[in-house]
Amino acid sequence: MSEQRTSSILSGPFAGQPSRRLQPRNALHWPVVIQIYGGNERRGMTMDLSAEGLSLSTDRPIAPGSRCTLLLRPTPDDGWFKLEVKAVYSSYTAPGDFRIGMVFLPQDAEGRDRLRAIAAARV
Repeated sequence: MSEQRTSSILSGPFAGQPSRRLQPRNALHWPVVIQIYGGNERRGMTMDLSAEGLSLSTDRPIAPGSRCTLLLRPTPDDGWFKLEVKAVYSSYTAPGDFRIGMVFLPQDAEGRDRLRAIAAARV
């Protein structure tokens, strides 16, 4: 007996497979500045946030494994919020648009907890 898989409109290596995410994601669209260690600075927009990390959109790829400092601004009235992360994937989505997955670095537990509190207050 062959196993039936549900069809998916997704493409790529994980198309049609169940999500591997352990935490739910909340859609949040905040401006972000990405400071790549030993590299350049980029601007982008967050797409979603979970307890483990976030994804964002920017105009150029960021190599998986790159460590970065993110500066997030939840609203124009808020100051910039700093968070230490590492890129885990970089996917082309359209010309000039790349989706970047970031995981929070373990040593930045305080920043991660503060970000979760800010996000919970806004959702």
